[in-house]
Amino acid sequence: MNHFSIETLIDFARGLLPSQKAEEVKHHLESCKKCRQSYDTWRDVAEAGRREKKYRPSESAVQRAKEAFGTRGVRRPFGRKTRSRLIFDSFLQPLPEGVRNSMAATRQLQYRSGSLLIDIDLTKESHGAEGPVLLMGQILNAENPDRQVKDLRIFLFRGKRVRAQTNSSPLGEFRFELADAKNWKLFLETEGQGVIPISLPELTPRPARASR
Repeated sequence: MNHFSIETLIDFARGLLPSQKAEEVKHHLESCKKCRQSYDTWRDVAEAGRREKKYRPSESAVQRAKEAFGTRGVRRPFGRKTRSRLIFDSFLQPLPEGVRNSMAATRQLQYRSGSLLIDIDLTKESHGAEGPVLLMGQILNAENPDRQVKDLRIFLFRGKRVRAQTNSSPLGEFRFELADAKNWKLFLETEGQGVIPISLPELTPRPARASR
């Protein structure tokens, strides 16, 4: 009995054969155990490839991979450091009446450095000590709001080590996922203003303080 080549069986498993040839292979597999075993193997491989093509990892998994492998050989930010000042902290504002601390913990911060305005939101789903914190930020030009601030390099530090880095989007946006809420620092590498360091405060519960 003549057998079909591996290439033909692979094409059949992938649905690439012309209809007449596919029918010929189909009939052959009904009576040929050797080709059937080979076909079953390549069919499983093709199916695994189709599943892999559709797979999309979660954002948290991508972020952890970037933190683990994405900073190897990355140059650290350099240049003169430029001061920034905190101009808004939502934790210093009174809570609206009726709002309870059982809600997701969120801290909104706003910094000013020269013409740049840096908005940062820190969010955690619960007040527990464990669990990741999502950092979402945006860099704006306060003096010229129509001028986009994009492609700035933002570094996430813990201690003296770079844990992750990213570039701001065309709208000046960036995001990181922090393993917990302590001892993180951002460095924003800008053109003309040097490096802006921002020490991130902890995202912890505070006693409820309702407004009157």
